[in-house]
Amino acid sequence: MRRIRWSTVGAFAAYACASCVYLGVPVARHPGRDLVANGIDADIGTWALGWWPHAILHWQNPIVTHVVWAPEGLNLAWTASVPGLALLVAPVTLIAGPTISYNLLAVALPALAAWTAFLLCRYVTRSFWPSLAGGYLFGFSSYEFGQTEGHLHMTSIFLLPLVVLVLLRFLDGSLPRRRAVVCLGLLLALQLLFSTEVSLMLATGLVVGLLTALVAMPTLRPQLGRLPLLFGGAYLLAAAIDAPFLAYALLHLERNSINSPAQFPADLLNLVVPTRLTWIGWHWTKSLSDSFRGNASENGAYLGLPWIAILGWFFWEKRRQPAARFLLAMVVLGVLAELGTALHIAGDRYASAPWGLVARLPFYNNILPVRFASFVALGAAVAAAWWSASSRAPRLLRIALPVAAIIAIMPSLWLGVWHYHPRRLAFFTHGTYRVCLQPDDNVLMLPAPNWTDAMLWQAEAGYRFRMTGGYISPALPKNVPDFPYAMKLFTNNRGSDWRPLVKFARATQATMIILEEGHGVSWTTMLAPITKPTAIGGVYLYSLRPNGRSACTSGTG
Repeated sequence: MRRIRWSTVGAFAAYACASCVYLGVPVARHPGRDLVANGIDADIGTWALGWWPHAILHWQNPIVTHVVWAPEGLNLAWTASVPGLALLVAPVTLIAGPTISYNLLAVALPALAAWTAFLLCRYVTRSFWPSLAGGYLFGFSSYEFGQTEGHLHMTSIFLLPLVVLVLLRFLDGSLPRRRAVVCLGLLLALQLLFSTEVSLMLATGLVVGLLTALVAMPTLRPQLGRLPLLFGGAYLLAAAIDAPFLAYALLHLERNSINSPAQFPADLLNLVVPTRLTWIGWHWTKSLSDSFRGNASENGAYLGLPWIAILGWFFWEKRRQPAARFLLAMVVLGVLAELGTALHIAGDRYASAPWGLVARLPFYNNILPVRFASFVALGAAVAAAWWSASSRAPRLLRIALPVAAIIAIMPSLWLGVWHYHPRRLAFFTHGTYRVCLQPDDNVLMLPAPNWTDAMLWQAEAGYRFRMTGGYISPALPKNVPDFPYAMKLFTNNRGSDWRPLVKFARATQATMIILEEGHGVSWTTMLAPITKPTAIGGVYLYSLRPNGRSACTSGTG
C-alpha cells in the first residue's frame, strides 16, 4: 500500500513538473500579469473565475449576470463560465486575483488529466511505468495543448478517467453500488459545472459505451445489465446537486448553434500530421495542416505514427480478448465522431460522416465534433499502457515505442502561443476608474470587448462598472437592444456614421463611452460629434450623462 501511495504521489509530481516547464515557466516572472493562453479567449475564463465568487459574496444571482450586456444581462448557463472551476479556486481568486487563478488552472489541468489517466491505466495494467506513459499521452495530448490556448472549459477533462475507473470498479465488484452511485454522481455533477459540452459528450460516450460493451463482451452482460440503474441513480444525484444551474439552462434553452459543428471537423490526416503546435510539425507538415478546417487550437486529433503503431500492434495482439475489442471499438467510434459531419482529407470534403445524423439535434448542435479527440486520446492512452505492460514484443521495443510516442506529441514551446500579454491600461491598473466612473455607470466599450481585453479589465476592477456588451460567447444574446447594430460592433463593422452608435447607446442605457487609445483616428473622428472626450490613462472618455462630463477632474479635453 505504501509503495502504491508513493508511486501515485510521484506520478503526480512528475506530471506537475512537466506542466510547469511547458506552461508555467513563460509566465513565472509575471504570473499576475501574463496569461497561459493565446489571445483574448483567455479573458473569458479570467472574467468567469472572478465573477462567481464576486456574485456570491455580494448576494447576486451568479448564473444571470447584469455586469455585461447591461441592462438586460446574460444567462451564463449556456456559456463557458466554468462555475465549478471558479468555486474550486475561489480562495486563490479572492486573495491573489483572477489572473493568478487562471494561470494556476491552466498549468494544473493538464497535469491533473495525466494523473487521473495514470490511475486508470495502473488499474488496468498494474504496472507503474507503462501507466506513467499512458497518463502523459492523455494529459499532454495535442488536444489538451490546443485547448490550453484559452479554453478552460475544454481542458478540464481530468474527471473523465475517474468516471471510467468508477465503472470498472463497480463491474468487478470492488465498489459497492451505493458508493458507486455517489462517486459517479459527484463526478457527473462537477463535470457539468466545468463544461456542459464535455458533460454531453460524456453522457453520449456512456450510452454508446454500454451498447458497444453488450456486443463486444457478451459474457459480461449480467454485470453490464446493472449499469443503467447505476447511470440513472448517478444522474439523479448530479441533477439534484446542480439543480439551480440546470434550471436556468433548461428554462432558457439555447436551440441555435453557437458554433456550427460542420465548421469544426477533425481532418483524417490530422491523426498522423501535426499542426504547428507540435514540435515535429513546423516545416514539412505546414502546408497540409494549414488546410485543416477550424483553427490550430481545435485541430487536436493528432496522435502520431509511434502511437498509432502501438495501437495497431496492441489490437492485433489482443484481438481475441473481448475487453481489447471493446477498447478498439470505442477508439474507432471516437474517431468517427471527431471526423464530424463529413470526411475531410487535407481540407477537402469527400463523403458524409455518421456525426451528420445527430449534429443538428438540440444540444448536439453545440458540440464541436473535433473535441471528441479527448475521448480518443483517453482510449488510445489506455491501450498504449496496456500494450507496454503486457505485450509479447521485446522489452526494449515496449519502452522505445511509448517514449517515441511521447516525443512525437511534444509541443512547439518556442512559438509562444501559450504566453499571452494582455494590454493593461493605466485607467484601470492605477485605479483611475474609481474616480471617473460612478457605481451606476453603464459603459459602452469601444472597440467591442471581443476586440480588446475589456473583460479582463472589468474582472480586475472588481466588476465596479457594467458594460453594454461583453465577450462570454461567440453568440450575442437574443435580447440585446438594436441587435443589428450590436452585431456590427461585435464584428468591428460599425461604419462611420455616429448616429446609429448614439441610438444603440440610448437603447442600452449607456452613460459612458470608453474608447481604448491606439485604434486610429477613425474612431475619434466618428465620435467627435457626440461630445468632447477626456483623455486619461490610455483611454478616451465620452460622457453621455446630461451634464456631458464624467466624474473625472483630471485629463485633457
